[in-house]
Amino acid sequence: MNPQTIQTHKNAGATIPVHSIKACVIYEEVSGRIHHYHRVLTLVGGQEPTEQEIAEHALKELTKRGKQTATVNVLHIGPHAFEPGKKYRVDHEKQVLIPLGEQS
Repeated sequence: MNPQTIQTHKNAGATIPVHSIKACVIYEEVSGRIHHYHRVLTLVGGQEPTEQEIAEHALKELTKRGKQTATVNVLHIGPHAFEPGKKYRVDHEKQVLIPLGEQS
């Protein structure tokens, strides 16, 4: 879609209410390195996926990119857990995001 088409749609004034936004990260268990951030937006009237379904889809996406999934885990997070411009890792024991450069 070219930028003109996007702008035209934005000016149409139509909005669709959002029912939920869910997210998870796929990370390396030992290092906490995040390999994939996966976000799912469900509109009102749509079928909201379970956390298990979200995790399975995220792992499939990672596999499609040629990544091995034997040593990774899934952490479900809030949809706004990341601050723009910051990089994160996961503290596996505490199951929390840690901004890089900070100690857990």
